[in-house]
Amino acid sequence: MARGRVLSSILSRAQALRNYRSSFVQSTRLEYVSYSTPRNQMEAPPIVVMHDLNLSLESWRHVASNLSQEGLRQVITVDARNHGISPHTSGHSPMHLAADVQALMSHQRLSKIVALGHGMGGRAMMTLALTQPQLVERVILVDITPAPVPSNFYLTRQVFEMMLQVAPTIPPNLSLSEGRMFILPLFQDVVHDVSELRRVVDNLRKMQDDTFGWAVNPRAVLGSWAELMINYESTLGGLSPYMGEVLLIAGSQSEFVTSSSIAVMQRYFPNTVVQILDAGHCVYEDQPEQFVELVVEFTQTCSVC
Repeated sequence: MARGRVLSSILSRAQALRNYRSSFVQSTRLEYVSYSTPRNQMEAPPIVVMHDLNLSLESWRHVASNLSQEGLRQVITVDARNHGISPHTSGHSPMHLAADVQALMSHQRLSKIVALGHGMGGRAMMTLALTQPQLVERVILVDITPAPVPSNFYLTRQVFEMMLQVAPTIPPNLSLSEGRMFILPLFQDVVHDVSELRRVVDNLRKMQDDTFGWAVNPRAVLGSWAELMINYESTLGGLSPYMGEVLLIAGSQSEFVTSSSIAVMQRYFPNTVVQILDAGHCVYEDQPEQFVELVVEFTQTCSVC
């Protein structure tokens, strides 16, 4: 009887992985920036960084540069699809995001990476590690687990729905800075923190035809909202745990990582070490020196060199 249950479990996990691999996902070629110094061990898998929702690779510029200078790894930061200057596409599920990283690896001829992701980017890297573990030497997650996003996170559905509604109402004769001033009071009632409000407003772009749009693609984000933000764990059903080393760096002032979410994390990533810094959700911005120190130490040795 026990043998039958074990066999059934193995078969269900194998079927889950086949379902993932048979679900064709069109990858998108991502914009990226590479950081390297003469002291980097180029034979070691590089650190590939994907940012959080509504941000871009630009938010990682200083930390990525410091990581390459102080550590032994090359660092590659990417603009996720529907963000920064990477293409806007319809799909935005964690599987889409993971497929984009895999396509980047193929383009760069990388056999393995250190997968580092913050928030949304962390879910992309979790999906990559769980579905393609042979591509991931180790994982670094920044203030994110497979558990649901806390209800008080400022990027709610309402914010992205407002983005869709507000952009067409901005007078086309306004400059970009004037357009941002125009939308500022509209979002103030929804996003109360000043820095978080600035992140939303700074996503506004002036298009070639003088209309306004967004660096982020709110329609695509809304289309994958459940998989990305609420029911992410349900997309992992039946997958085997990732057995490589994982570092989870959390912010003590954030509600993304709690004792219950760490328990969820351990089911999929049993070899996780948790480090909590005095920071909010953007840990690497609030505590850049400590963050770099933790990542450098974690990636000091190479398990595949």
